[in-house]
Amino acid sequence: THRRASRDSMPFVLFLALLASATAAPTTKGRRANEQPKVRLVVTGETNVARTTRGARASNRVAQMAAMGGNVTMTIRAAHNTFTVVEVADPNEARLFKEQAERSGLRVEEDQRRYPGPSVATRTQPLAEETPWGIERVYNGAVPNASFFPSAVTHPLCIIDSGYLLTHPDLPSDATAADPLQADPAGTMYFGGDLCNHGTHVAGTIAAIGGDGEGVVGVFPGAPGLKIVKVFGEAGQLDDPPGWPNEACGWTYASELVDAVQRCVDSGAKIVSMSLGGGGPSSTERDAFQTFFDDGILIVASAGNGGSSSYSYPASYPSIMSVAATDISDAKASFSQFNDEVDIAAPGVDVVSTVGPPSDPGYDSFSGTSMAAPHVSGLAMVLWNKYPSYTNAEVRTALEGGAEDLGEPGRDNEFGHGLANYQGAEMRLGAPSPPPSPPATPPAPPPPPALPPPSLPSCPLGDVCVTGPCLIT
Repeated sequence: THRRASRDSMPFVLFLALLASATAAPTTKGRRANEQPKVRLVVTGETNVARTTRGARASNRVAQMAAMGGNVTMTIRAAHNTFTVVEVADPNEARLFKEQAERSGLRVEEDQRRYPGPSVATRTQPLAEETPWGIERVYNGAVPNASFFPSAVTHPLCIIDSGYLLTHPDLPSDATAADPLQADPAGTMYFGGDLCNHGTHVAGTIAAIGGDGEGVVGVFPGAPGLKIVKVFGEAGQLDDPPGWPNEACGWTYASELVDAVQRCVDSGAKIVSMSLGGGGPSSTERDAFQTFFDDGILIVASAGNGGSSSYSYPASYPSIMSVAATDISDAKASFSQFNDEVDIAAPGVDVVSTVGPPSDPGYDSFSGTSMAAPHVSGLAMVLWNKYPSYTNAEVRTALEGGAEDLGEPGRDNEFGHGLANYQGAEMRLGAPSPPPSPPATPPAPPPPPALPPPSLPSCPLGDVCVTGPCLIT
């Protein structure tokens, strides 16, 4: 007890030294799959803040407690809150840190890891442009022609994943980094490269260019204005033999997902697509995503590939559309999670889309709920940009209500509300349709038949009728 008290009264000089040594790291970094991390904690509710080199804010008290053996690695301002991320050496240090922080009125929880959805890859090379079966399925068998899709985007889409191969000939070249720190081609987290292929495959399902005579077609062919945040695939972590996935594609943290979504929002995005997840819930993450939804952001995430009823996060938070996977027969994919947080289903088996490497851009067939989620986010982008006056909640309700019912009647845990369907969603949104024909004017009723003259007695002879029922004779 005495030892903790002395740390509480740490001299200000020591605090400055600690704060100077705190790592103002880039907001998002891919982690090695085989890396053994320290225990990482997220602290919220802090007061008495000081500026760091990134312009973020860190708590003096948190910095003092980190001196017990931890390290303030980053601070995040997102979802109208401040989050301080601290690393400590082991679970015992984490317990001591949490006890002291909570006595000071702060909230501390473990920063949960989030992984790119694993998928089975099969290299393929279409002989000519082809429409993947899943794209046709969500459009009732026929993808609309180019004139159907909005030429201008007022509700941009942001992909949080392993990057976007900007040089791929079948992807839009106007995609940009949502995080300005990822815009430098020389940076280790440059958005326009993708060591993992995962993010580029997701992007192709959303936006692969149509009508160019090669490759595949996306849900929104050539979708303009995509925003990208890379959270997997940091360059320079290539110590293992080459192959997929490489060690840079291992995992990220819940706190960094919150920061990534804030980067999307700051860039103007209204739709966020995440093909990733992990098993541990986080109240910090849950609250942040609820705030994003309340602020008008529509977020779509993959339900998980464990083939069980367990929950995967962030998809299983109520504020997020959780997407299960189906196969070409409209059956639930064997790997797809099933639980009461699944909202909708989409094609996720043998999905052909864009991949790298930059020296040989091509196409792979992947399977996973990671492949299902971009079908839904792509449909959301089309629908919301064709009818931009609606809210995120109304677009979500339309997508769910317009889904094709599969499995048990009504909503169920395997398919949610059913298979994503653009036409159904558009109808549920109340999109304009020809007004009904007005009813025909009914013909005028025929005039009533003439009444026969009244049969009344004549007046008595010699009398004159002045009034009364008798006839004048």
